[in-house]
Amino acid sequence: MRWNISNLPRQDGRNVIVTGGASGIGFQVAQALGKKGAHVTILGRDAAKGEQAIAQLRSNGGNYNFDQMDLASLASIESFAARWDSRPLQLLMNVAGVMAVPQRELTAEGVEMHMGTNFLGHFALTGRLLAALTSGSARVVTVSALVARFKMADLDPDDLQAKQKPYTPMGAYARSKLADIMFAVELQRRAGMIHSGVTSVAVDPGTANTGLQRHVSGAAAVVGSALTNLIGYPIARVAENVLFAATMEKPTEDTLIAPSFFIQRFASPRDVGLPTLARNQAVRERLWQKAESLTGVHFGI
Repeated sequence: MRWNISNLPRQDGRNVIVTGGASGIGFQVAQALGKKGAHVTILGRDAAKGEQAIAQLRSNGGNYNFDQMDLASLASIESFAARWDSRPLQLLMNVAGVMAVPQRELTAEGVEMHMGTNFLGHFALTGRLLAALTSGSARVVTVSALVARFKMADLDPDDLQAKQKPYTPMGAYARSKLADIMFAVELQRRAGMIHSGVTSVAVDPGTANTGLQRHVSGAAAVVGSALTNLIGYPIARVAENVLFAATMEKPTEDTLIAPSFFIQRFASPRDVGLPTLARNQAVRERLWQKAESLTGVHFGI
């Protein structure tokens, strides 16, 4: 029997944060959780876009709020976490991301944009909110992508800026998404060791035509869009894997949720297992140490 959004349990009274909740997968995730009774805060850097999304979400009922935060700025992340303060948090949905930025760009702190936004931004946000997550016995869901399992995701924790490699948009994206998986797995291991009540799981949401592909152009955009329409999810279903990851009972250190079938409209969420490098604890620990050094955020676990 295929799992879908109708199987999502009630979320009454639960505090939820969704990064990138103003559009795409994040919007669908926020909408589904709000309809089930959660108090949902969506985060984004564009206040006008965020407030427009909130108005749309509230039009169908539900408790939604927007707060401005830029994942590409550690100062912005710290400021938001201070505003959240000590409110218990039950779900942190690390959904937002950038994909295939044509030319090498840097975050406010001078980190390559994909790695700085997709991985280090979410690492810093999760660390800044750790007390709230622990208080709420929270689930942290970090969104990766299929490309994290490809050869181009040749992540070197000692070279997160990829200075030793020629810049390629998809290569940079793939490495950041593998880093996301490794972060989720290592957080699950570390949180479990101290019995914090926090659980963590990575998810490949599958594919749909969303704003994420806005930097892809030319023939690649045409082919990519056609392929996505052929094998991917309709936008109304693209949140399924992420929501399953948010509510599944017992993720382990080896869990990666992804579509069960190549033609995704016939798929259901399932655990597909980790890419080879993500199973290497020594590499994950080195990545964690580098992330703490680059962000100045220390989890203490």
